[in-house]
Amino acid sequence: MSQVFHLAIIPDGNRRWAKQHGITGYTSLYDTAIETLVTTTEAAFEQGVTHLSLWGSSHANLTSRSSSFFRGIDKAFRENIHRFAESPVIERYDIHINIIGEWRNSLTPQTIEAFNEAMAKTAHRTSCELTLLIDYSGNRERTAATQSILDTPNSGGPVEQLLRSRSWTGHLPDVDLIVRTGAWQDPHNSAGFLSLLVDEAQLSFPKVLWPDFGPAELKKVLDDFHARQRRHGK
Repeated sequence: MSQVFHLAIIPDGNRRWAKQHGITGYTSLYDTAIETLVTTTEAAFEQGVTHLSLWGSSHANLTSRSSSFFRGIDKAFRENIHRFAESPVIERYDIHINIIGEWRNSLTPQTIEAFNEAMAKTAHRTSCELTLLIDYSGNRERTAATQSILDTPNSGGPVEQLLRSRSWTGHLPDVDLIVRTGAWQDPHNSAGFLSLLVDEAQLSFPKVLWPDFGPAELKKVLDDFHARQRRHGK
């Protein structure tokens, strides 16, 4: 297996892209967004990524927006998750699909079943990992981990290590690079995105909205990252 490389992506700019292109239906928009997700995922593993984390929807996305938004994104998830599980790249790079967040409490039963099937189908694969963050908030992840520590006696050890062991994403390696599309004019993280894993992460804000991202843009981002001199505080 190649050296561990954890890439995390925040695919921002979908609604702005839809407005520019006169798209009004959420289903059509998120079908396009997931198409970009599929091609970018394939390119990432082909370019040496071993762990890819994609923020599919925040907790606020699924709990605060309109019912039409929810129906559109729920349907897009359900109808496209099999494309991840059946993609040739999954077998080629021995990729396990993991879906993290509170999606079991928010999505429809049909979509929950489709997600569970995708994870089960790839559970035997161990070389690489594709993590989809659905109904996810880093703030809520930290709160849940802290509550778990308070509720369950433990044998001690470093607090940071304990917090990570109780978190949803604690089994993942530290993030090497966070890419956020659609935010070059306002570069920022959101809702504590993977906050327990990003102490030494590099950041990239390509000047493109998510549906226009793809393999070529990803290569530019990764080439730039590999050209950087990382000092890690030294």
